[in-house]
Amino acid sequence: MTEDDLKSLYRHHNATIGLFVAFWLFFLVVILLIEFFSLSKITQDNLMGTVFGAAIVLCLLQFKKRCPDCGANLGLQRRLGIPRKCAKCGALLRKDPKMDGG
Repeated sequence: MTEDDLKSLYRHHNATIGLFVAFWLFFLVVILLIEFFSLSKITQDNLMGTVFGAAIVLCLLQFKKRCPDCGANLGLQRRLGIPRKCAKCGALLRKDPKMDGG
């Protein structure tokens, strides 16, 4: 596995987690808007459609990345983002922060 592969996995991991947090903040804002403001039914439906569309995009993003060594889908490996090791081939996908002095 090359250094570029590791950097790509690291960027994907951070993006996935950041987007997950942003999605839940967006979801809460939409729910608050619907509950506390008198929005039309069409506006409410459009907001909820946007929430579901964003959820679908995030699911696709989570399941898009594959292990550079064996091609296993990393989104199916029991955690958000990229796991430390590939469950199929055991390749190290992210460095342990304890080893980096952090």
